[in-house]
Amino acid sequence: MAFASGVGTYLRGLLSEVSDDPSPHFSFAVLRRSRDSLQISLPTRTVDSPIYSLSEQWAVPRAARQLSADLLHSPHYNMPAFYASKTVVTVHDLIHLIFPEFLPSLIAKAYASFFFFRVLPKARAIITVSEHTKSDLIERLGIAGSRITVTPLGLSTNFRPLSRIEAAPALSALGLTNGYFLFVGNLKQFKNVEFLVGSYLRMAASDTACPPLVMVGRNFIPGFDRTLKASPKIRWLGEVAPSLLPALYSQALAFVFPSLYEGFGIPPLEAMGCGTPVICSNRASLPEVVGEAAILIDPTKNDDLIDAMRQIAADSALRSRLTAAGLKRAAQFSWKATAAKTLAVYEDCLQ
Repeated sequence: MAFASGVGTYLRGLLSEVSDDPSPHFSFAVLRRSRDSLQISLPTRTVDSPIYSLSEQWAVPRAARQLSADLLHSPHYNMPAFYASKTVVTVHDLIHLIFPEFLPSLIAKAYASFFFFRVLPKARAIITVSEHTKSDLIERLGIAGSRITVTPLGLSTNFRPLSRIEAAPALSALGLTNGYFLFVGNLKQFKNVEFLVGSYLRMAASDTACPPLVMVGRNFIPGFDRTLKASPKIRWLGEVAPSLLPALYSQALAFVFPSLYEGFGIPPLEAMGCGTPVICSNRASLPEVVGEAAILIDPTKNDDLIDAMRQIAADSALRSRLTAAGLKRAAQFSWKATAAKTLAVYEDCLQ
């Protein structure tokens, strides 16, 4: 949980609300790895097993039994296979089923299939983060909709518009000046980052005044780092500390996110919370998150993305409208609401 991506962001947001405003009906304990940094007041127990490992499958239930837990909430689909009757599980997406070609091995594919088809249906309740993922669970796994509760993710109050003066120290530390296109997320094939870079380079080749493209995230695509380093108008920062993200978002000309599939899509929400105009894919859950507060593009058509970037770079009135709409949209998402819906699931399971 060192960086603010995926399940780590979900856990931090959810646990911060549970920790700050404990429910009178429950007592909580958090199973954690020793290296995880958690700023919460809840009691914790260390379980140092690697994610997706065999040891995780016995260590987590063992710790839950030692705590005499009435209910175990697994924040990812790798829930304990032999503890399912007392488990609530959160499914963020079905990426490992929908894009099995991106898994590292046949063993990883078999692991994902086993847990989705054999273990997940045994959970007492299933939580997911978007209506789109709920539909995927119903259509692909045959799980009854009545067993699935949608709890949209929230937005930390850290993500707010920062002025140039407020953002200057962070940008200076990263060697940036304001006015760039920004991408934040792990660099993976389904995030469509190769499409993004190809479209941007095509745009930059015909426009010498094209703003630079700044990319934040860990690379998972073999050889893609060489492409990024060889492109002079692209700045790849790798992973950056979460504390720097509000400044990065706030001083971007626009946030660009042409992902092919997202269970929710936290980065566009963070960008809107910082007042940054958003261009994003019209696929999966992303329209559900951004509503009418972003420019939606077909993530398979280079011209769509290039036209959107050119339009947003040239039209300050459009940027202002998207900023206002994005701030209004982002205000509808809170971790407090996520926590309240999650606690309601716990109550139903324990009745």
